[in-house]
Amino acid sequence: MVVSMKKILLATFLFATVACGGDLALPSDSGNGVDVSIVGGDGQTGVVGQELAEPLVVSVQAGAAPIPGHQVAFIVTGDGAGRLEPDTAVSDSKGRAVAHWVLGSAAGSYAVEARLVVTEPQPPPTAIFEADAVAGRPDTLRAVSPTSQPGRLASPVADDPTVLVVDRYGNPVGGAAVAWDVTAGGGEVSTASTPTGADGRASVTWTLGLGIGIQKLAARVDGVHGSPATFSATVLF
Repeated sequence: MVVSMKKILLATFLFATVACGGDLALPSDSGNGVDVSIVGGDGQTGVVGQELAEPLVVSVQAGAAPIPGHQVAFIVTGDGAGRLEPDTAVSDSKGRAVAHWVLGSAAGSYAVEARLVVTEPQPPPTAIFEADAVAGRPDTLRAVSPTSQPGRLASPVADDPTVLVVDRYGNPVGGAAVAWDVTAGGGEVSTASTPTGADGRASVTWTLGLGIGIQKLAARVDGVHGSPATFSATVLF
């Protein structure tokens, strides 16, 4: 009876092997014959410090057959790229492994490797995701040109007033609207508002008024630290 049962089990195993195909790569420490390919989540753009909108998804398969149960490590390839949650995932019944990418604090272009965890081959099967991290909302305004300088009546100051707008991590923020207001001296500016460039900077031409003494100009961005930034010019003649 025991011998018969062993024969039945052996026959069942052989039948399953033939039915699935003799070349099918089952989960093991070997990655020979196994491929890792991207299913979704590549080429995204997100805000620094935040999770990308779409998860990173790879398919683990041998030929057209999905391979469940394989470990896939998700590895950031540069400083400031952020973190993966989880950093190692196991392929599901459809052969898919999923991780969520939380971007780092520095704006820039980054990559993540999805690497099959195997002893062979080396290097192991790998897929590479790329993403761009952009600056967050304006957080801080500060002057980056002299805040005090001499000047002449009815003449532009020598150094154009210039400010820098950054997010909470110190990344330059482009496209932030900077409002310029003459607050003392009766002078004028070339424009009442300027957007920051890609470098986070905005400047204006300040032509002084006809008053002797201290003339002042304010740069404002609503709702940020350091606003307004104040510039002054001392007019003696």
